[in-house]
Amino acid sequence: MTSFCVGTYLTTRLEQLGVGQLFCVPGDYTSDLLEIVDQKSTIQRIGTCNELNAGYAADGYARANGLGAVSVTTGVGSFSLLNAIAGAYVELVPVVAIIGTLSNAKRLNSVNASELFHHMIGPGDQNQLVFQGVTVAYEQISDPIAAPSQIDRALSQCISQQRPVVIEIREDCYYLPCSPPQEILKPVADFTAYSELKSLAASNKYANLIVNAVQGAARAIYSQLTNSSTKPIFWIGHEVARYHLQPLISQLIKKTQIPFVTSLLGKAALSEDTPGFVGVYDGIFTSPDTIATMQNYNCIIGLGVWNTDLNVFGEKLTAPLGVGNPANTLATRDVVKVGTTLYSQVSLENLLTELLHQLDQKPYVGPSLPVPSVPQCLHPASDHTMTYDAFFAVLNTYLTPRHLVIADLGLSTFGGSSFLTINRQNGFLSQTIWASIGWSVPAGLGASFTAGTRPLVIVGDGAFKLTCQELSTMVENGCNTVVFVLNNCVYGVEQMLLNAQPFVEGDTGEFEAANVLQAWDYVSLMNGFSNNNPAAMSANVNTVEDLQQVLSQISEHSDAVWLVSINLDERDYPASWQPFVDQAKTA
Repeated sequence: MTSFCVGTYLTTRLEQLGVGQLFCVPGDYTSDLLEIVDQKSTIQRIGTCNELNAGYAADGYARANGLGAVSVTTGVGSFSLLNAIAGAYVELVPVVAIIGTLSNAKRLNSVNASELFHHMIGPGDQNQLVFQGVTVAYEQISDPIAAPSQIDRALSQCISQQRPVVIEIREDCYYLPCSPPQEILKPVADFTAYSELKSLAASNKYANLIVNAVQGAARAIYSQLTNSSTKPIFWIGHEVARYHLQPLISQLIKKTQIPFVTSLLGKAALSEDTPGFVGVYDGIFTSPDTIATMQNYNCIIGLGVWNTDLNVFGEKLTAPLGVGNPANTLATRDVVKVGTTLYSQVSLENLLTELLHQLDQKPYVGPSLPVPSVPQCLHPASDHTMTYDAFFAVLNTYLTPRHLVIADLGLSTFGGSSFLTINRQNGFLSQTIWASIGWSVPAGLGASFTAGTRPLVIVGDGAFKLTCQELSTMVENGCNTVVFVLNNCVYGVEQMLLNAQPFVEGDTGEFEAANVLQAWDYVSLMNGFSNNNPAAMSANVNTVEDLQQVLSQISEHSDAVWLVSINLDERDYPASWQPFVDQAKTA
């Protein structure tokens, strides 16, 4: 029988759950763990440039592969990691954060003799205090006998709730022997399966209440579908992807032939070549073609959508369709609202299961409406100066199902990458609730370890400067990631939201000083980050023809890391931001 220690127990569990890479920054409190990873596991250790980036990388890896893991030392490392874990918590991303901390002996000296050790604030449980609001489990491992059950408990919560957990391990525990793993860990649903609820309903009044709520919500939605005055359209959100409900949603769309849009956070939850896909509905940043198609329908049925400000960005400015319309439905977070009626304790999975059952009993026959088509970006001429819209139009013709797009927040996303056609399920990653700029580059590093893909990172120059060091990690690990930096030397989105006046045509007013960026030489920067490695390539793009040539070279050098500077005028902006500029004109 293979002997196990705490460290090998943890790595074995991570291996079983599909973790192939551990993102980390070394520290003396984690040295033994990293040694175990290198010598006694199949997990590849990926050293990042700082702990925040390690967390972002684990987040991107988890979004693309299912479960991410990151290891840092206590205090200086764990506090730096916090922002990344908070983003993963908010957006339902399962990440295991492993924090190495001082030994049991040092802990006793700290408590009893007031001895202060490096990286420590004091004898209290500061890590737990800091992380308790952004994790669903926190285990402090100081005893090898209890370690297996503690590790299993944390990992089970992580894969069940699709949210981060912390496993804090004392530095003298990694090599202490413990019992081997038993059964393979599996997610535990946070709701009772519908089949079980129905079997219990006759004898259990609480199960009966839930069954009645599920059936009532499904009947109400079915009535919306079959009402002669209602022309419904589905609005698909990110819960569909996070909870792996694509098969049920696909069945629903196939049975009803009802078209669908997605939220920005749910973009590419279904491949965008799925019949019936109309586009991304994101308030003011919905494409005109998508809005025109949606206006043929008078009832939005939102499934798994979080109705956040960035999922309906600027809707109060234009209110194109009015998500608050009483004819609409929103099913999310185990609550279904049909018009003004609420149905609680109704999981999205149970709702879809019952709705499909009702459709099997009485098939839906909807009105004959035009078959929607996905909006396409107009392709500019080759001698066209590079602009935001030109970049996305050209890139859209380049994308294949092999590409995995990772987009940062700002002008690079809203009305930009949100318009790209992603013909790959879960082929678009963006942190659109927590919205921490700079997330995309290290997240792109993490996503680079996704078999059969080539990641394309799209990031503004301001966001890029926060986390750009991970280009060196991509080169070191032989990734094939492409990073497009939308280089206009300003925080464009910040200026647009603060005061769009400088973007008005002919205006010569200055940008807010805080929004002006120092220009960088990105070609030379890539040489510095890679130490002139021939597998690291860079290019400047000033025209459409430049971009076409660079994309051809990127395809030719399919195993290289690329940094491409998309050089833009500081006063350029995506056309979808025009309402903000028009508002500035009349202010």
